[in-house]
Amino acid sequence: MTLVFGVNFGLPVWLAIIIAIALSAALGYSLDAVIWKPLRRKGVALVPLMIVSIGLSLALRYLYQYFFGGSTMQLPGAGMAKLHFGPISLSPIDLASMGISIVVLLAVAYFLLRTRIGKATRAVSDNPSLASASGIDVDNVIRIVWVMGGALAGLSGVLWAYFRPGVSWDMGFQMLLLVFAAVTLGGLGTAFGALIGSIIVGLFVELSTLWLPSDMKYVGALVILILVLLLRPQGIMGRKERIG
Repeated sequence: MTLVFGVNFGLPVWLAIIIAIALSAALGYSLDAVIWKPLRRKGVALVPLMIVSIGLSLALRYLYQYFFGGSTMQLPGAGMAKLHFGPISLSPIDLASMGISIVVLLAVAYFLLRTRIGKATRAVSDNPSLASASGIDVDNVIRIVWVMGGALAGLSGVLWAYFRPGVSWDMGFQMLLLVFAAVTLGGLGTAFGALIGSIIVGLFVELSTLWLPSDMKYVGALVILILVLLLRPQGIMGRKERIG
């Protein structure tokens, strides 16, 4: 959407990004209302929900390819000159992306720890039945999380498009594997576990290129994932659960 409004419609890039984030949030709301909420009410388990989400992502990916083609297109402002800080080279967009990421992480942490909705979100994630019995509107909390998740996914898509750089139909495929590894590593259902897992996986993947070919850097993330699951199946910050 940033590409459509910023390039095709010629709007200022900051306005195109805001529109894209708003539309991403609207998509999150629509997906929850049309797909996830009915499936939750039918009692569909987590694994089938994940399979549905993977199928939906494939459908959306190829729908994008059908309308926009398979080539890589650049967002406005991509390809700026690099600034050199000793052996490190960063563009102004890279610096802005890091600043935005830090602000967003702090804002989400404050939301989860300090706000009433954030505390309700953590309660629903921990035990939806108990949260409902305590008077929390579980469906409303999940809807808010989907809206926020959609907005954050839209923002992260913009930042990823500038980092790559470029927008293409398969730009999220490699990241999807790393995100899954990071979430599983940190512990499913724990927001701060996902953060810690993401930092570990991200650092390992990038630093592994000092010893491994760049084409094999994603293998290291999977090796970490396998080792952690063998030693601590619940993840770094996950809790042990008794089944049966």
